[in-house]
Amino acid sequence: MTELHLTLMKKIFFLLTLCLLALPARAQGRFSFSLEIAAGAGFGHGPQFTVTPLFASQYDLGGGFRIGAGAGIRFAKPCLQHITQRGNSRRNFCNEFDIPVFLRLGYGIKTFFVSVDTGYSIGILSYYGPDWIPGGKKAPSYYGFFAEPQIGLALGRHSALALGVLLQQCFVTESIHTEVGNMGDPNYSSSTTSFSKRLLTPAVTIRYAFRF
Repeated sequence: MTELHLTLMKKIFFLLTLCLLALPARAQGRFSFSLEIAAGAGFGHGPQFTVTPLFASQYDLGGGFRIGAGAGIRFAKPCLQHITQRGNSRRNFCNEFDIPVFLRLGYGIKTFFVSVDTGYSIGILSYYGPDWIPGGKKAPSYYGFFAEPQIGLALGRHSALALGVLLQQCFVTESIHTEVGNMGDPNYSSSTTSFSKRLLTPAVTIRYAFRF
């Protein structure tokens, strides 16, 4: 684990400690807490899917505004390779576990609310998917800065649903296969160009929250 990851882990524990210290203040009615589960599906260079259970704490600033923080554990199948051939594209995926830590800004009117989570995701474990030979463990790729704007609806006092768009940094290998002529012709040739780049990869998410 790198020094950067150790520093970020310390920040996680710091945020969780703040949440625990905030529990006595709940009697004042300004703090709220939620256990949430979010699931998403990507498009473009995005992941095949993501599943994230998480905990969040929020403080009511008044006038419908809230500020908070949270952390979770995310399992995802991010896009590891994006292949373009003859005008068609396909994606190869890997398997990854990471820890997203975030700050949350929100605003709500009655049952309607909007919020934005912004933070950093720490890659902790990553494996090649079945599309890759050989398989096995690899360096994390679906980590770094992320942002997730959401729009939602409260379903009574303790439940809420929200739709969002997760934008997560990810290392993706772009492979472009070029062919000249038709296979079998004397002048036929083919070539593949590959390069890696770090992108903000998109996924549409749906989230259920139990509030207490």
